[in-house]
Parts: sequence; structure tokens; C-alpha cells
Amino acid sequence: MWCKKVLVAYDGSAASHKALDLANSIAEEEPEARFVFVHVMKLYAMGTGAETVLIEDANAAFDELKEFAAPLGERAEVKLLRGSAPAELILRCAKDEGCDLIVIGSRGRGGVKGYLGSVSYAVVQGSPIAVLITKEEA
Repeated sequence: MWCKKVLVAYDGSAASHKALDLANSIAEEEPEARFVFVHVMKLYAMGTGAETVLIEDANAAFDELKEFAAPLGERAEVKLLRGSAPAELILRCAKDEGCDLIVIGSRGRGGVKGYLGSVSYAVVQGSPIAVLITKEEA
């Protein structure tokens, strides 16, 4: 088995949808693998009036993840991480959960096309475990 526990980061972007597709492929190939699907709700905008939109977006992404993970049953769990430093939250969760692989999109919803996003870059730089980066289709 090449991976036992996989953290999959999801933010609703096209690249993170590819991360879900890849997780599905890993699940089919590795029937013993377990998965932790995470979405980060950024808290840096609290108190600005943007909270409602951020919370609604986070809840929608969390619901999408729960729906995606449901067929995996006990092999999967879904977490909503809250904070202002997404990469740190993802890395801490991977460590706490004992993951041996992180799957993350190349750039999130706010990223500039053609470049590695700041969150995925920080995860790659800070991770002691393998990180697999998915890209949206050209």
C-alpha cells in the first residue's frame, strides 16, 4: 500500500475538484486507505461585514465534501478547519491525523492562473510528508 491516510484539501476551485477526483482514484486503487477531507474557513475577514458570505461559502463547501465522502463510509471523515492561515491548518491537521499524503489543488479560488497558489506553495514548503498537487484542465 503506497498510502494509508490521505488528507484532501478542498476549496471549491477547479483544481480542488481535481483533488477530489484523485482521491476517488486512490480510494479505488487502495481499498485500505483512509481519507480526511478538509475545507478551511478563513476567519481573517470577521468583523468586516463579509462574515455571512464566508460562512455560507464554507458551509456549502463542507456540505459538498460530506456528500463526496459519503460513499467511502467509515474510510472518510470531513473537517471544517477555521483560522487565518490555511496552509498551517492543513499541515497541522495532516500531522494530527497521521496522514502520509496531502492532495491539494495547484491554486485556489483566488489564485492567479499559471502559478502555484500561496496555500499550495506553503503546504509543499512546510510539509514533512508527500504532497500531490492537482491542476485544473487547460
